[in-house]
Amino acid sequence: MFSIERQQQIMNLLKSKKSVTVAELSQKFYIGEATIRRDMEKLEKMGLIKRTYGGAVLLEGLDSEIPFVVRETEQKDAKDAIGRIAAGLVQDGEIIVMDSSSTTLMMVPYLKGKNRLTIITNGAKIAVELGEQLHTKVYCTGGMLRENSLSYIGELARKCIDNFFADKLFFSCRAISAEKGLSDSNEEEAELRKLMIRNCKKTVLMCDHTKFDQVSFCKICDFDRIDHIITDRKPSQQWIELFKERNVELAY
Repeated sequence: MFSIERQQQIMNLLKSKKSVTVAELSQKFYIGEATIRRDMEKLEKMGLIKRTYGGAVLLEGLDSEIPFVVRETEQKDAKDAIGRIAAGLVQDGEIIVMDSSSTTLMMVPYLKGKNRLTIITNGAKIAVELGEQLHTKVYCTGGMLRENSLSYIGELARKCIDNFFADKLFFSCRAISAEKGLSDSNEEEAELRKLMIRNCKKTVLMCDHTKFDQVSFCKICDFDRIDHIITDRKPSQQWIELFKERNVELAY
């Protein structure tokens, strides 16, 4: 098992149990306690856990953020299905904006066969994947690279987004709430998404079921700024009615 896979499983255990010991993880993964401690040290540096004597506890808060390399492995099948549906909304010749989220990254393979696209993104990994897989025009915002999210933020990124106007925005967020709208864990990311929404004709929110009925640290927008929402399973009737009231097209 690769270390990133083991760390993901440690996080899954912590999400359900809230605390774990080095000894029980060592037995579970059949590896030495020293290796488990190194995993915990890395997760603590990412701001996900707090190490305790003999173990660790989960750090939870509205502004807590899961690193991109971990998010890539979470709900992977769901995100793949969402990416496939989202790519179906892209038309030949369009200018689209893709944010830096792991869900949006799953669109890339399904954009093959689209012609004359222009794509703008603040996602470092998304820009690389687009360059490797598609023969299309790609603009990367540049700016300060956030290691945790592999995204570009800051003044340079904002200026770049502010200078472009696009047909569609494809983006995700940390949480959606019927009362609070869309929110994210990082202020800079939230501000950049606000600019993206403002400069695009249509907005497409890509959001798996785990983000429903949640609230994070920074508000992005209300549902009146969203044209489409794509998720991986049928939402509750209350959510379906809310989307109808706000004229948001739902796909799952």
